[in-house]
Amino acid sequence: MENMTSPTKLKEILTNPSKAFAHPSQVVSADELAYEDKVKVLKQWEIDARLLQVASEEGMSGGEPNMLADVKKAQDDLGMAPRPDDKRGAPTKNGI
Repeated sequence: MENMTSPTKLKEILTNPSKAFAHPSQVVSADELAYEDKVKVLKQWEIDARLLQVASEEGMSGGEPNMLADVKKAQDDLGMAPRPDDKRGAPTKNGI
């Protein structure tokens, strides 16, 4: 399938995936995104979710629900291979 998302729109989605999609599963089923773009969006969403998790642990949560488990499921549904360091655990508190 051809990517129907303009570079400007993709940049906007990558800036805040949760603003463009209500749930990570919607990224998987988004016909307008190429596979590579879906991977980028879900990786960015994972980073955002990990940072939110750290903020929450430090008492700085804004009340947003943490979607890390949903993001990981969407990555699995898309067929993304786990990062090689996943089996060893995160190298830092936020997984980056």
